[in-house]
Order: sequence, then structure tokens, then C-alpha cells
Amino acid sequence: MTNMIRLLIVEDHDNLREQLALLMSNSEGITVVGSTYNGEEAVALCAKLQPEVILMDAMMPVMDGFTATELIRQQFPATRVVILSNGFLGEDIRALGAGASVFLLKPAAPEEMVAAIRTAHADRQDTRQ
Repeated sequence: MTNMIRLLIVEDHDNLREQLALLMSNSEGITVVGSTYNGEEAVALCAKLQPEVILMDAMMPVMDGFTATELIRQQFPATRVVILSNGFLGEDIRALGAGASVFLLKPAAPEEMVAAIRTAHADRQDTRQ
């Protein structure tokens, strides 16, 4: 496949971040361009790595995924974000309000995460002029 989706993974738990990177690297049409453990670093990596889609944990130290999503969407409007959350009350509304394309509850099935990434990427393609 020639049009690989460039994915950045943002998750504060090391083991989960590594598992997500392995899972997504083995998914057809997706290439993991980087990973990090907090939202502040994710914002910084966007300029450097130019991901098309970010798989972002909602709650992390330093900067949460909601704040990072809002900053990323302001600075990099073509980048789409899929937020993963434990599902605390109102997080879905907060995620979509911050500019996330998709909101998923943990633990999402691998197929569900891949589908969410593809949906977010398709949203990116649909808004190009």
C-alpha cells in the first residue's frame, strides 16, 4: 500500500504504548512515525514528525490529551486525533469539543482502534480542498 497513514502514539503507560506501537505497525496501511508519554511532547513532535493521525490517551501527566488535542488542532489543523479514555463522565464531550475526530473507550479492541484511525484519516482526506 503506497498511502500509509502516518501515526503518532501518545500514551503514558510504557507497556501499553509499546503494545500499541507494535499492533499499529503490523496493521496494513499504517506506519508509526513516533510515540511519546505526554501531551506536551506530542505537540512538540507534531511539527517534527508531521503525523496525519494521533492516537492520544486522555489522561496523562504534564499535559492531558484534551489540552494537547486542542493545541494540535489549532497549530496543525490537518492532523486528526483519536482519543482513548477510561470513560469518565463527560470525557466524550470534552474530547470532541477539543477537536478529536473519534473518541474510544479503553480497552478498545485492536480492530476498533484501527478502524478509528482509518475513520479519522478519512475525515482528514474529506476536508482537503
